[in-house]
Amino acid sequence: MKLAWLLISMALAAVWSDPLLDNNKTGQVNYEYVKPTDPAQNAIYEHLRTMGVLERLSEFLSPIRFPRSLTLRFETCGKVNAYYWNDEVKACYEYFDYLLKIAPDMPTSEGLTRHDALAGMTADLFLHETGHAVLDMLQIPFLGREEDVADEFSAYVLLQMAKDDTRRLMLGVAYLGSRQAQEEMARMLTTADFADIHELPRQRYYNVLCMAYGEDPILFSDAIEFWHLPEERAKRCNYEYRRFQYAFQSLISPYVDYAMAERVKVKGLLNYVPANAVE
Repeated sequence: MKLAWLLISMALAAVWSDPLLDNNKTGQVNYEYVKPTDPAQNAIYEHLRTMGVLERLSEFLSPIRFPRSLTLRFETCGKVNAYYWNDEVKACYEYFDYLLKIAPDMPTSEGLTRHDALAGMTADLFLHETGHAVLDMLQIPFLGREEDVADEFSAYVLLQMAKDDTRRLMLGVAYLGSRQAQEEMARMLTTADFADIHELPRQRYYNVLCMAYGEDPILFSDAIEFWHLPEERAKRCNYEYRRFQYAFQSLISPYVDYAMAERVKVKGLLNYVPANAVE
């Protein structure tokens, strides 16, 4: 235990002694809805703007002290994709169209509504890519694969929300993982799938469930029975969650204005993401 506290103290001291931290500021997350080049995406473009999706996400991320501006952007890509590059998080209209198509029309057996599914999936899309931005722009060291860290970053941030919001948002993330796992099972896996920088959809699905169950096994007590999280994995989930929590608090927390984060947290995310499908 003493060694753990020594290590965390050293990490915090290294961050706080960094003169660049003095130049980092909150409120540096901008946004842009790029007008689609495909007329078929105009309805999605207008709907996202009306709902203020990027405005809310920008505000939600504003407590992070970035050294320069980060931009969240919706644009036409020509394919289903989302990525971070050069201080920009880009989400394709094609990706959101995909989310609209797979979102449940009726509440699921776990009580997940279409609105909450879209909320969780959209939040996860941007938080995952923001995880990449945090690692890059804040020069956060990490071990393992960057895509795994970005997945854990997204799940961890959502698990810090109010309990009701956390439950509903994480159900949405788990729903997306479940659908992508089903799509994976319906086709023959190739060498490219195993060589991809991302883990397989089924692995990512169980990783998300494990983070949720590890953080609150009561709130997510149905993860084993309804979401099929193996009991053997569930036994280690608290350790997995605490491991990432330790890393987050050591390396990323110094860059977060927590007083500001609490004010933003009260507003939540669920009322700012698309409530209805775009026809």
